[in-house]
Amino acid sequence: MELKIYNPQEDGFLKSIDWNFEDLKAEITQKSNEYMNLVYSDDQIKEAKKDRAALNKLISALEAKRKEIKKQVMIPYEDFEKKEKELVSIIRQAVDNIDSQIKGYEEGLRQEKLKKVKEIYKEAIGDLDRTVPLERIFKDSWLNASTTLKSIKEEITAIYAKVDADLKVINKESSTYGYEMKEEYLKTFDLSAAMAKKQELEETARKKALFEEQKQKEAEERERKLREEAARVEQAGKPAAAEIMPAPMDEPAAVATERVSPAVAAPAVRRKRVVIAITANENQFGYLNQVLSTLSKNAEKVEIISKEEF
Repeated sequence: MELKIYNPQEDGFLKSIDWNFEDLKAEITQKSNEYMNLVYSDDQIKEAKKDRAALNKLISALEAKRKEIKKQVMIPYEDFEKKEKELVSIIRQAVDNIDSQIKGYEEGLRQEKLKKVKEIYKEAIGDLDRTVPLERIFKDSWLNASTTLKSIKEEITAIYAKVDADLKVINKESSTYGYEMKEEYLKTFDLSAAMAKKQELEETARKKALFEEQKQKEAEERERKLREEAARVEQAGKPAAAEIMPAPMDEPAAVATERVSPAVAAPAVRRKRVVIAITANENQFGYLNQVLSTLSKNAEKVEIISKEEF
């Protein structure tokens, strides 16, 4: 089958369009140069607008003729193109029928090869089948006709050897972070990534230990201050020796005649009322509550007169 053109013949196709191009070019160039060198005064703006309109009208005329010629030239081509595409669509129907059969045959071959790949995988991967499932390492190129079963087996065997060796390194490297390292390794089978994960976890643990140590020191310091405060409060509640005044010795008669019961004979305990104002920020509320609790335990009465937040 061959497409043959009867009309026009090969030497009859339109080679060029003959028109007065050179004459128009010379005339238009001369006229355009005159306008390009022309300077309009303010009084001549009306004339300038007329000249611009005349030139634009010439442009429109040229463009209209170009479109008309193009339409005439394209008429036979567009008719030819439409018919040619109709022929192509008829042929494509036959191609599609053949193509579907070829693809069906090739897909059957791929499925057969996939079964053999699974057998090779099962034999080569050994006890790492759960750690390295086929889906994680499978390559679609293995099913291509150009890829041999021998090369596939060599590739899977190499994967097994690498993973087995890497896991041994991880097991030997760390028992504390072994699980996390394996988890990271199995994402990409990259030993360096597993090692980096270990370093990250160790650094996090170190920072956590320092943080906990600092917290412990701060807690111990707060406890020490509370004990010191409690001791000062307890001492403040006891009367000083100089403050207990003995009975006057220059009144013997009164002492001899007065009948004193044993309960009254004991010296009176002096008391003090201390009024203080405390201002604390929200970060000190916990410590303030501990101080008030200590005061309550070591004084007869602790009363909060008022509280104000600001």
